[in-house]
Amino acid sequence: MSYKTYLIVLAATSFTATAAQACPQYDAVISAVQAGDAAKATQLHEVIVVSADCDDALREWVGDYLARESFLNAMEAPDAEAKRASLMRALKFEKHWRSYAELGRLDWSLKNYADAARHLQLAINELSEGDPNHAAETSEIADIYQMASASLALADEAVEMPKTRSGTPGGVFKTSIRGFTVEEVNLPITFKYNSTEFDQSGSSYADALVEHLTALGADAVNLGGHTDPVGGSDFNMNLSLARAEALADYLKERGFSGDVMVKGYGESQLPPAPPGVVAGSDEHHRIARRVAFSLQ
Repeated sequence: MSYKTYLIVLAATSFTATAAQACPQYDAVISAVQAGDAAKATQLHEVIVVSADCDDALREWVGDYLARESFLNAMEAPDAEAKRASLMRALKFEKHWRSYAELGRLDWSLKNYADAARHLQLAINELSEGDPNHAAETSEIADIYQMASASLALADEAVEMPKTRSGTPGGVFKTSIRGFTVEEVNLPITFKYNSTEFDQSGSSYADALVEHLTALGADAVNLGGHTDPVGGSDFNMNLSLARAEALADYLKERGFSGDVMVKGYGESQLPPAPPGVVAGSDEHHRIARRVAFSLQ
């Protein structure tokens, strides 16, 4: 069953209420949803959402229907602006990882990488902590995670990692998502040209890593430095190691007391170019310049 068909089936599902019959709008809103009258359902939803006589179950059911309708409209939208408006409308009614992921893909296609990173990481958070009934294939999760990681590298500014509901760092820092496991996290901890001194974005991500390790109470971390293929392989190997060591020193300066293992990989682990990025381009090289970390 396609996702679109799945949504249509859900939208047609009858609502079983308990105390909802006391709601004056109950019959009208049930009829509107079952008839597929989204405009009428929207009007009624605005009433029942503030009515003390209507219960949360009814509000949630109608909201889910309106979110699904908005998502379907987004998938058929004639242009990017209309698609974004429909997806934002869907999120107004229901926080769903698919809506965030589609916003991220839209931003990616427009090369709005900072916004793509924000939306794709919110999709990761919803996959981790949102409604488990919002199904996802492992391949879908992997695609979202990889695009989020690449978007961070391609953004022209540092992007704040979205917090989880418990207040801990989320987004690409979530390494176990519904059975999808991330062996190591790639962070665009970048440096000034031919230097081991962080640039502005690199410093922000180094701080984010400190916060993450502190929140986890980690007692050991592995750091791997990577470069793009520009320059000699020996030079790149030495530079990648020196940069990993610079990050290790920074972690210790910021109070991380655990063990830190460092290794330089130079250009030897060049990641594949993601869809829409030309292999060997400057964008591809930006993704290659990174420090990967994993917990021991």
